[in-house]
Amino acid sequence: MRFFLEPERKNLYYFILITFIFSWLLWIPKLLYSLGVISYSPLFNILMLCGSFGPLVASFSLTYMERGIDGIKRIWHKGWHCDKKSYLYISLLLIPGLTLLSLLLASLPLGYNLLELLRFRKYGYIFTDILVTFLIGGPFQEEFGWRGYALDYLQSKWNALESSIILGGIWSLWHFPLFFIIDSPQSNQSFISFTISIIAVSVLFTWLHNNTDGSVLVAMSFHASINVSYLVFLPKISITSNLIFTIFLDVTIICIVFSYGQKKLKRLNRKDEIVQNLKILKE
Repeated sequence: MRFFLEPERKNLYYFILITFIFSWLLWIPKLLYSLGVISYSPLFNILMLCGSFGPLVASFSLTYMERGIDGIKRIWHKGWHCDKKSYLYISLLLIPGLTLLSLLLASLPLGYNLLELLRFRKYGYIFTDILVTFLIGGPFQEEFGWRGYALDYLQSKWNALESSIILGGIWSLWHFPLFFIIDSPQSNQSFISFTISIIAVSVLFTWLHNNTDGSVLVAMSFHASINVSYLVFLPKISITSNLIFTIFLDVTIICIVFSYGQKKLKRLNRKDEIVQNLKILKE
């Protein structure tokens, strides 16, 4: 089965539809429990975890329908491969680095030292946390869909910055039921502030994606670094450190947009620059 009419737009609609229906249906039981409509069952937590695979299910299903098993192999390969190691390192270190620096600056007047901020023992073994977060904390379930599938379709119609904002909005809306579910990471957050932060980091996701030839591994690594930073540093985050982090993050995004350009968010090599200049001259 293949789709023909306006494939970019049509398949994106299918992706959103499958992702939301799959996830939200499986999240409904615990949502109803959280609202006091039904009694609790341990099965609800299993359904919650299964529901988080909505983006992956949608991506793999549509990829198979469009390109068959070869398409599945290609997208799976992107999940475990990255030629540009520098961007892989950036994906792992950028957010933890900004978070730690923000905490340090906010803590200096209070007399805290670096060793105090780096005391992870009571949060469990950090590498175990990273592995668990990577596999079942969001990155693996989501990034084969958001960046592995949807982002390229969006960029076929809109520029990189516009695509980031649109995908960030969709990504945030997908989380919406979680704001009403007990024990979810979003249950104590503001949906508006969450959406703003999701859209902001979506620009960074697109920047990493476009400069690594669409590596899903980089997207998963970046997603994991964000979630692990939240897990490790949250008990130490204050209003001041959060404000400093927001400033650092915004400045980073602005610098990237101006340096790489909002159309592609990608640094062109010499050959690409020549081709682009020739196109401009012809126009």
